[in-house]
Amino acid sequence: MIPALSSVRGLLLALLITACASGDSPEEPRTDAGLQDAGPGDAGLPDAGVEDGGTAGDAGTCLDDNPCTAEFLDDAGVCVFPAAPDGTACGDGDVCTTGDRCLAGVCRGEPSSRPPATHGTAWSLGTAPAERAATPLEGLAEFVSDDRLLFGDRLGGSGLSVSLVRVTPEGLQRLDHRVLDVRVDRFFGATDWSDRFLTFFLPLGPDRVVVVGTRQRLELLGLEGDRITTLSQLPLHSSSNSILAGAGRGAHFWMCNGGAVTPYRVEADNALVADTTHVLQLPGTCNSMSVSEDGNTLWVGTTRGLVPVDVTNPAEPVLKPALLGTLSLFRAQVHGTYVVAHELLRYGQLGRILVYRLDDLGGSATPTPVKSFLPVEGTVRWERPVGFVLFKDDLLVQWVRLNGTTRSYVVERHALSAGSVSSPVAMLPLRQSEEVGLHISPFLLAGRGRHAVLQPWRRVVALEGPDALRFQTGIHHGSFERVQVAADGTLLAAGPFGAHRVDLRDPSAPGVLSGGTTLPADTQRLRLAPAHPGASTRELVTLPAYGANVHQEAGTAVLSCLRTTPGGPGGLLEPEGQVRLAGGPAVLASAKGQLLQAAPITGGGFTLRRFALDGACTGQALAPAAEQTLSVDPASSETRKGYALALDGERSELLLGEMHYLTPDKPARIPLLWRSWTGEGTAATGELAGSTDQFTALALAKGRGLVIENGREVYMLEREGTRIVTRAHVNLAERTGPVDVSRILAFDGAVAYLAISTVPAGVLALRADDLSELARYPTPAPVRSLTFTDGWLVFGMNEALTVASPVCPVPRVPQAR
Repeated sequence: MIPALSSVRGLLLALLITACASGDSPEEPRTDAGLQDAGPGDAGLPDAGVEDGGTAGDAGTCLDDNPCTAEFLDDAGVCVFPAAPDGTACGDGDVCTTGDRCLAGVCRGEPSSRPPATHGTAWSLGTAPAERAATPLEGLAEFVSDDRLLFGDRLGGSGLSVSLVRVTPEGLQRLDHRVLDVRVDRFFGATDWSDRFLTFFLPLGPDRVVVVGTRQRLELLGLEGDRITTLSQLPLHSSSNSILAGAGRGAHFWMCNGGAVTPYRVEADNALVADTTHVLQLPGTCNSMSVSEDGNTLWVGTTRGLVPVDVTNPAEPVLKPALLGTLSLFRAQVHGTYVVAHELLRYGQLGRILVYRLDDLGGSATPTPVKSFLPVEGTVRWERPVGFVLFKDDLLVQWVRLNGTTRSYVVERHALSAGSVSSPVAMLPLRQSEEVGLHISPFLLAGRGRHAVLQPWRRVVALEGPDALRFQTGIHHGSFERVQVAADGTLLAAGPFGAHRVDLRDPSAPGVLSGGTTLPADTQRLRLAPAHPGASTRELVTLPAYGANVHQEAGTAVLSCLRTTPGGPGGLLEPEGQVRLAGGPAVLASAKGQLLQAAPITGGGFTLRRFALDGACTGQALAPAAEQTLSVDPASSETRKGYALALDGERSELLLGEMHYLTPDKPARIPLLWRSWTGEGTAATGELAGSTDQFTALALAKGRGLVIENGREVYMLEREGTRIVTRAHVNLAERTGPVDVSRILAFDGAVAYLAISTVPAGVLALRADDLSELARYPTPAPVRSLTFTDGWLVFGMNEALTVASPVCPVPRVPQAR
């Protein structure tokens, strides 16, 4: 899943690996300045076996990932790799060549060039948040009927992708899709844990829904005939208050901001009208709203209890006395016999979920709940309820639990009867990891009929029989953030829990063939997979989600291994097992089947460990094939704020950098070390000036280093003996059409593809010689990865993937002086 730009077997790109949070390892400095080979008892393999890919055994083990060799076992059982006949068709991995043919065992093609351009886009729905993201929520989900729901995916702050989906026994079926120019803004409570969107769906029935965009507009969508159409719009004042909730039915709906509830109505011509003459003042701040089954009562959850509003006559709403007035509520829902209320506490705590009988709430005193779901605080067991869905006869409660080092998110099903709430009758794990992962927040979950959507991953679950739960998914459901070419020419796209196969035969209309949110709950953020389908060695395929560095937390990390489904080309990605990696905190990078871990040492320096990645994934702890200590800036006594690592697999070189940030009025120092990762040859050192305490990205290829700092300062570096020198430097903020960038998507020493982090999103291609701009590609959302296939460039995003034509620059001829 590492993009390749050129050369035989593809030039393995150093996918950036940049700065991580500060913090040093408690390990003591080692004294072995050179490499130490692993002993016979270690799991690491000798370098020779890793470099040529040759191993004894059956013919299937003789793989060197070279299309211009013919692998087989000789009579002695040794792998032999003779050159394929000249003229054999091959693929050199370079999208800027055509007519690729083998010549003397090497795949070569004729140079080609065409204008860069973007073509078709495939859209996903219900995408998952990136692991270690600063905020847990990624998008919206709301039911409009028992078997239909809307997913809303935020396009990097620039728009809203809306999908109408039917839930069938066979899975999710997308019926229609639209993109609206409505920002998906979020609200985070300054004094509590609440995190929610200020943009949301407000259903009025099975065929109409209001899209609420705080301080932007209301947009009434029609859903008749399973198609999404805009019926009308109503602008909202740009300085108005935050709208936190709304509810409605038929031609009437209500929305709240602060302690005020404003009625709205839909006219016969679908025009939206605000009734400012009947604004209601609540006793506390509004946090949630729902309408009773008969449509006559509006239930408002506030910071001072549950407030019923009689809307039997919508034109004359009547505010009733508050119930549960001693509780501050994040959400409250009434259905049949029961009221379920989720407490909202001050920042640092997550409240209880309490179940009451509706008939018990008539008095002035707060009754005893029928059931309480309580936080648990203990040295062994720690858990908090984070959300619920209330059905007529069932209640789903979602939990976050910490058991030892394992954090898990689970959903439990409880049966409701006339007088009680049962113990759990079913349970499903949503997420299991030993990493810190996502921030904890109470969640607004959606449910109707026999289905629910659980946040923050928007997994769809079905109630089966009286005591079972199961996941439901379908094509388009899940992220497309990592893209890789499959053996049959299709594309594999993967996210935190999604895996898809995409047909690219028509670049103007890429088609999603199969897949969904299919990866299990214990799939880890750190992942290993074949470098490309059929490859005999693995690569690290994790995307940096916090900053731009693949970061291992303190202690031992679990890495999930992925493979393509056996039984033919083009299969989906699926789990193959797990391995464990000790030595964190650290930064990680991989190339040519080698995983390198750079762990900071207290007092300065790093422990550099190298692991071979062509073994089985059976839960074993990886043992380093080699280990050494090295120092980037041995004379410095300044505090190291960040560090970064990049690899060049073709040259077995690494670029390691540190960030020393002093004060805001003094520039940061960025010392760098460039050397072979085997310890051979001489090392080169250098230093750059910076303005922040973290890198943005690093890459290394073909004897050139690429460093980005502060999202704007771009440096092209080369070696001169023992010195690192700057060959080119630009500030992207000072160019025509200034941008900030978030990561290096690909770099082959000739062209750098950078992900633009400012709105509008896209990709910037720079010429490595002088960092001049070659192309800009607009994309609907921030790009997280790319790959090259059959002359096309594919951008992977959380919400979509886009096909483009790559830039193939003509080499510049030096000007005579």
